[in-house]
Amino acid sequence: MKKLTLACVLAFLCLYLNTIFAQNNNGILITGAVRNGAGESLSGASVINTRTGKGTVTNAAGAFTLHGVQEKDKLRITFIGYAAQTVTAGKENKLAIILKDATNELDRVVVQAYGFTSDRLRTGNIGKLTAKDIEKQPVMNVLDALQGQIPGVSVSHNNGYASGAIKVEIRGRNTINPNIPSDPLYIVDGVPLTILDLLGYDSYDAGSRGAIQSGINSPAVGQSPLFNINPNDIESVEVLKDADATAIYGSRAANGVVLITTKKGTAGKIKAEGSFNSGVTQIARFYPVLNTQQYVAMRREALVNDGLPVNAQRAPDLVVWDSTRYTDWQKFLWGSLGHTTSAAATLSGGDRRYTFRVAGNYQNRSDILAVSGKNQRGGLSFNINSRSLNDKLSISLSGLYNRTWINTVSNPPGVNLPPNAPDVFAKDGSLNYAGWAPLATKYVFRYLLQKYSSQTDLLNSNLLLNYNIFKGLAAKISLGYSSIQSTQNEQIPIASQNPLFNPVATAKLGYSAVKNSIAEPQLEYNGFVLKGRLNVLLGGSYQNNATTSGMLLGDNIPNDAQLNNLASAQRQSVSNFGAQYKYLAAFGRINYIWNSRYILNLNMRRDGSGRFGPGRQFGNFASAGGAWIFSESRLFKEHMRFIDYGKLRASFGTTGGDQIPDYQYQSSWTFGSFTYGGSPTLFPDRHYDSTIHWQVNKKLEAGLALGFFKERLMLEASWYRNRCNNQLVSFPTPSFTGFSSVYTNSPANVQNSGFELLLKAALVKNRQFSWAVSGNVGINRNKLLSYPDIKQSPYAGLYEIGKPLAIVRVLHATGVDPQTGKYTFQDFNGNHIVDIDYSMRTVDDRYIMDLAPKYEGGFSNTLAFKNWSLDCSFYFKKQTGKQPFASVVGFPGDMSNQPVSVLDRWTKAGDITTVAKFTTRPDVTYMNYKFNSDGAYTNASFVRLQNLMLSYTIPQKTLKRIGVGGCRIYFQGQNLFVFTPYKGADPETQSALTMSIPRIFVSGISITL
Repeated sequence: MKKLTLACVLAFLCLYLNTIFAQNNNGILITGAVRNGAGESLSGASVINTRTGKGTVTNAAGAFTLHGVQEKDKLRITFIGYAAQTVTAGKENKLAIILKDATNELDRVVVQAYGFTSDRLRTGNIGKLTAKDIEKQPVMNVLDALQGQIPGVSVSHNNGYASGAIKVEIRGRNTINPNIPSDPLYIVDGVPLTILDLLGYDSYDAGSRGAIQSGINSPAVGQSPLFNINPNDIESVEVLKDADATAIYGSRAANGVVLITTKKGTAGKIKAEGSFNSGVTQIARFYPVLNTQQYVAMRREALVNDGLPVNAQRAPDLVVWDSTRYTDWQKFLWGSLGHTTSAAATLSGGDRRYTFRVAGNYQNRSDILAVSGKNQRGGLSFNINSRSLNDKLSISLSGLYNRTWINTVSNPPGVNLPPNAPDVFAKDGSLNYAGWAPLATKYVFRYLLQKYSSQTDLLNSNLLLNYNIFKGLAAKISLGYSSIQSTQNEQIPIASQNPLFNPVATAKLGYSAVKNSIAEPQLEYNGFVLKGRLNVLLGGSYQNNATTSGMLLGDNIPNDAQLNNLASAQRQSVSNFGAQYKYLAAFGRINYIWNSRYILNLNMRRDGSGRFGPGRQFGNFASAGGAWIFSESRLFKEHMRFIDYGKLRASFGTTGGDQIPDYQYQSSWTFGSFTYGGSPTLFPDRHYDSTIHWQVNKKLEAGLALGFFKERLMLEASWYRNRCNNQLVSFPTPSFTGFSSVYTNSPANVQNSGFELLLKAALVKNRQFSWAVSGNVGINRNKLLSYPDIKQSPYAGLYEIGKPLAIVRVLHATGVDPQTGKYTFQDFNGNHIVDIDYSMRTVDDRYIMDLAPKYEGGFSNTLAFKNWSLDCSFYFKKQTGKQPFASVVGFPGDMSNQPVSVLDRWTKAGDITTVAKFTTRPDVTYMNYKFNSDGAYTNASFVRLQNLMLSYTIPQKTLKRIGVGGCRIYFQGQNLFVFTPYKGADPETQSALTMSIPRIFVSGISITL
């Protein structure tokens, strides 16, 4: 045995020495170093001999050694983010390579999960928004800048408040649970932005309440946590969509992932930058409603139709109120001119060993409500990078701290008030309740004096340590921490209430606290195997989230002067909520690029969640992705040269979901209000399912990318199919069980399939003039694929097998009966009556209407002539939406204003029209038309001029005289025009009661010293 072992060792030694001898005798030994323009070593750069396909990677100092090189061999040096460089081997065997920054879109850095890639080499679907894209738009929330920019990503608002929650949906709705929002996983500099839903207020329709978890309902219906991050501090936003890009995040990637990377310092002389802009905001459109003359005529006609007299009892708005007054309540509520101001300053620089960046920002935007509030944000951000003398150890520390101040009021629901209603304020400045008699119940302007304020502090920090153990192998650890601290104050003063009822004041104080900590150790290897580059990543993740909140309510406060002193309240109550979420995972990735044309990417993750019981806490998620860069093959290079770049890619994998409240796998008990034998009693307050387990999303994708005319025309098309089963839902249970519901897994299987197209073209590009265009479109089709025994489930009336989740069951309005002047509907079931069976036991007269958007996307133009630049972008969406007045109480003829379109109504027998006769006594046909028929829906498609920016860069010759490095003057506009058949103010918010998204105009200047 010993002789055999010795023989094997000697044989291996001979083989090794023979290989070295052959290398040294069959070619040249090439050594060298690879650096960037700032002199920084590029560790991990690829050096490939194009003749043999063999190569190596640079070490921590950027140095490399390559054996077996023949004279005149071509050596190709590549590094992500830099333009590839090819050198010819000669007698000189020591090379000094300086790589320049990539100017080609295909080779620029794309942030992926736990690393970097490029569009050329990625196998997954990753959409990117750069800092240049963001700075073109005067937004306070970076999510606004995503709208219409990346195919398959839908960004929408529920209202026009600047700080309000923003709904983001990537490739359609995955779950049937209406309490689970569509929000993706947000990661800021490696730290997940996790906020637990303590009160169960989150929903699919409204999205997440975000930082507001105290129980106080803010006028903006929550606050987006990303509102606390200055968009100008962001370097890039990457949206990860398919399994290849997201599976490495496992259970948290069910709805996709959004990676936000802040700006870092770069080597070079110290540079100071400053910017300032100021402008105005206003509502772009108003809904045309009746003026006073038209309103009075409508009311009188309705009373005549009903056979009722026009007197103070039946029509006080006509007899008691001044019938010549006129107020456009939309303009009263939202017609104010808001103001916006933004200022920022940055200091950055360093050398090849140390770089830094420090920035400060302040932004102020006032509301456009009748009583205007303010949205303010201010903060600091920093980044410090350092590397050791031998380049083996590198340290990066990033952090940002921002504080927001919100001071606003709720939006009064007064858009449909009679146009001749009295003044809102009395002559002494108080609310005019008395002046609205005898219709004081219609007075809704109490909200104008009911103030809401909040203060939110966000701290996000990350420490990244990287150590190169030896060539190709590096160990690193990422340590992250984030904190969100928020306080709220809501006041209902006596002055806001009707004095006839002897009111008392009420005040609420709330707080929310979110703390996230995460540690992720990683081990990464880069090297060459045969003719390919191999990258192997292994890592672990431990995250701890603690979310707490509370509210103090003070009622019966004797006077408004004591609103800030809740100790004066006669009744006080305290509520407190809290939850802790722990998360443990192991993950890995194997990436292999063979011969610069075939790419294989494997991801895997094992997740453990504290939301499931013993034996069901862990889940496995994985993906496989591959790509073929066919333009690198000899066939295309020799015979199809018109294709500069071509890539086919495909991926399949799984992600998961655990978006349910904590501890649903076990029962819980609470103390009751009764005692037994002097001891407190306990009551069960939650049913449980000990078998509850992971929700699974299966994702399949195929894509094609093409480049023409020296890659000046780029096209990418993607097809995908995602299926989500084992749905986590709150399932209703019979009342005799003692509980109303239980969280469990549903057999429902939801499918989203679609097509995405992205096009970029540099139409003209020379020293004087350039013109670039881009466009994208995303088409998603959502479908409930299967649900065993759906008729016996609680979702029987909501969903239908084979149909999208965004459906409504409605009657088909067929117009107005020419004889009676009432609405008519199609009798689908043929029983000669119009009926609705809400129990779904019989076939009624409703049909299924699909409200899911058909497609959406955007297109943009960028033109530059000498020192002038013009950028404009459009956002479009094809959809069916609600009529703007569908959610407003009131019918044509009663004491509420109406759209001008109601004037085309039925007046006499024989009239053919779509608007029923005016009445003050609407019967079931009116109710059905407004609330249960397709008459409440309309075409809400639109094309919006989303952004316009005109800028002028002052010539360098002029600036040198005053010692300024750069100066740019610009004008920006946001949400400028909307082209739509929709008759309401905003086809996105789709409500006459909701403040629309405002139009913004700003002008500014940016200076570099």
